[in-house]
Amino acid sequence: MTIQELFIANLKAYRKLRKISQTQLADLCDSSTGYIGEIEVGRSFPSVKMIERLAAALGIESWHLFKNEPVTPAPQGPGHPARLAPAQKSEIAKKANLALSKILDGF
Repeated sequence: MTIQELFIANLKAYRKLRKISQTQLADLCDSSTGYIGEIEVGRSFPSVKMIERLAAALGIESWHLFKNEPVTPAPQGPGHPARLAPAQKSEIAKKANLALSKILDGF
């Protein structure tokens, strides 16, 4: 699975988990429904700024859109921290930036 395919799968999964339509997501991101559709079928790939908007609209941090794990609701309560440690965030951000650079070089 490519990074783009992983991104698309996660975007769709989080959108459906949140019960948000493409139209609603487009409105939340100040974008168009057509553009969200193009992203979800792989015809377009969003900019970093748009990825941040998509993640914010879905109530997640942007790195969640690139993780290779099943999308599930976040655990709640004691013993389930909602945030990663700064070092973990930094490492994930570096990997995501490298992967994005490789993808964007191909466009």
